[in-house]
Amino acid sequence: MSKKDTLEERMQSAFRLRQIRENADLTQEQFSEVLGISLSAYKKVESGENQVSLSSLRNLYKKMSVSVDFVLFGENQKLSGVWESVLNCSETDKMFLLLKLLVYFTKMKKSTFSLKEEQSEENEEILQILNQLQKGEY
Repeated sequence: MSKKDTLEERMQSAFRLRQIRENADLTQEQFSEVLGISLSAYKKVESGENQVSLSSLRNLYKKMSVSVDFVLFGENQKLSGVWESVLNCSETDKMFLLLKLLVYFTKMKKSTFSLKEEQSEENEEILQILNQLQKGEY
């Protein structure tokens, strides 16, 4: 692999990290804490000067559920596999997923995304709505 390829790949990963950070409405300092690195180290990653470490990628996945494949290659899990999983899940799980997507797109419109601990609170709220829907309370 040539140095040019490495630089291009590093810049693309840096761009995707910045997109993730901005979509989550986090400052560079807040995002560096998510990654478990110093602010100055993160600035070097975002500028493409340095590469993100495996440890930081693990933290990003654990705290924000961001795929390493997405950061490194711009790819996510194959859509057909995801769709197959949706087709084969229960009706309750499908409804939960629908409500989760509604929350996601509502937040996306406002350009805010939740950290993993906030997502669990959202999931509890969605489960409450789902239970009420199943009981015919809506």
